[in-house]
This record gives sequence, structure tokens and C-alpha cells, in this order.
Amino acid sequence: MERSREDEVRERLADIAGDDPGPGERALLGRLVRSFLEKNPAGVDQLAELLRGGDPGMLREHAHALKGSATNIGADSLARVFAEIEHAARDGVVPDPDLMLGRIACEQALVYPVLEKIAAEG
Repeated sequence: MERSREDEVRERLADIAGDDPGPGERALLGRLVRSFLEKNPAGVDQLAELLRGGDPGMLREHAHALKGSATNIGADSLARVFAEIEHAARDGVVPDPDLMLGRIACEQALVYPVLEKIAAEG
């Protein structure tokens, strides 16, 4: 059974701060999540340019960084899309930009509301 986007994120944040975080930990988690929400769209815009530009080396590095930031906050489903791009680029293949950007947009539409809800809790 697939975990929900909220379960993915909450499990990761519990790994970071424990099951019963205090006010300081909740504030830190809120800042972490807000930072991701602020920076991820620009990172994806840059990824789009790299997908359309066709440079596998730079694409791999950027997809790897995006995967890491998504993994850090528990956006595992989004991280898996970045990982697919990273692995394809490592093999010298630039995936179809429209397909990959569409998948990213779908994942963002599912996980961003969860992240906004969690950020508001902190």
C-alpha cells in the first residue's frame, strides 16, 4: 500500500525532531518546510532549462540536488521523479522535458498543500 504524501513528510519530520517535538523543534521544522516551498519552484524552473538545454552533466547535478532537498523533508514521491532524471542523465540521456515536468507538477500539486499545512503548524 502506498503511503500518502502527508505520511511520507510527517514520518521524515518525526525522524528529524522525534514524535513529540517541542516548540523549538516545531519552529525549526516549519522553517525547513517553508524554505523548501520558497526555493523548490525556482529549482524546478532551472531544471526545466537544463532539460530543454540537453546537457546531461549539469542536469544530473541539479536533479541530484533537488532530489536531496525533497528527500530531506520527506517529499519522497517528488524525490523519486528527480532521481529518475538524475539516473537518466548519469547514463547520458536527457528525458523528455514535457513528460518529466508534468510529473513534477503533479507531485508538487499533491505535496505542496501538505507542506503548507505542516509549515502553518510550526
